Amino acid sequence: MTRKRSRWYVMSISREAAIIALCVGSVLLLSQFQPSARALETVWGNLSHVAPEISAVHLVANASAPLSGETVYAQLQEVAKRYNAPPIDARVDSVWKLIPGLNGVRLNIPETAKRIATGGSQAPLVFEQIPPAITGRDFVAQPIYRGNPQKRQMALMVNVAWGTEYVPKILNIFARLHVRATFFLDGSWAAKSGAMVKMIAAAGMELGNHAYTHPQMSTLTRVQMVSQIERTNAAILRTTGVKADLFAPPSGDFNNMVVRVAAGLGMKTILWTIDTIDWRKPSPSLIVSRVAAKRTPGALVLMHPTATTVAALPELIGILQRDGYSLVTVSQLLSPVRPVPATIKDALHS
Repeated sequence: MTRKRSRWYVMSISREAAIIALCVGSVLLLSQFQPSARALETVWGNLSHVAPEISAVHLVANASAPLSGETVYAQLQEVAKRYNAPPIDARVDSVWKLIPGLNGVRLNIPETAKRIATGGSQAPLVFEQIPPAITGRDFVAQPIYRGNPQKRQMALMVNVAWGTEYVPKILNIFARLHVRATFFLDGSWAAKSGAMVKMIAAAGMELGNHAYTHPQMSTLTRVQMVSQIERTNAAILRTTGVKADLFAPPSGDFNNMVVRVAAGLGMKTILWTIDTIDWRKPSPSLIVSRVAAKRTPGALVLMHPTATTVAALPELIGILQRDGYSLVTVSQLLSPVRPVPATIKDALHS
């Protein structure tokens, strides 16, 4: 039995080596003789019967080259196979509460082919977004702990009531690594830190509401809850012209009345999926491991402006981005819009 397994292993490796040799040899021949597009299609088609893997190599290799009608159709069929998906209804989970809905998508092959005919292989793909029958708007006053798990995105959330000196450093890291995030601002901090609030907004970050004096929201009366949220919204609006519509209750403390009051003011109540617990000043490596170990599509990651957060962010962001996650704002994550590739090349390389 051992010898039999070994023989099959060698045969498997030999087949892969043969495929690589065919691809390399083909590239060398093509560069030397430069055959016609029709001849290329014939060669690739014959090779595809030997090893299906070569068909995929062909599609990607030709994604930036002039395309024949038959090749365009084959490539678009492959893109549609990979990315077409039905809509997903919003729902209330027993643990995670409101899970946002997600649009379905369908590649419009005829319209995309027309664009490619006039604009070449870099012409944008035409996807139709198909809304779900049930959306988050169909549920009244539900807290949100995560986005839809079918979106390979995560959102970093920075709650700011202190740590002002670390905010510019965090913004610099986000800018350098092409990250957008959501900053939930304590209203009293925003009122006295106008320049910093403007800096956050100017950096393209989303602004959210973190109450005015960092209270335990569940202990307040309805009138006090309204005051905490409205005063903070006023401070943000006065400084930036932005009307916040996301509310993160301090310490994650809330009850049904808090969520209903926020909803009555046109705001979603946002909690978190993953907590860095960075306010306890753990080592940067511990922050990285906490998030990396629990990373999952649709996760909301809670953090604060601390020295250890600043030290941890470059490594953490690198891990998430290399794993294929787009780091977006909370609103982008909760949006029903399903991410799709822009071009054929993007679609077949992903």
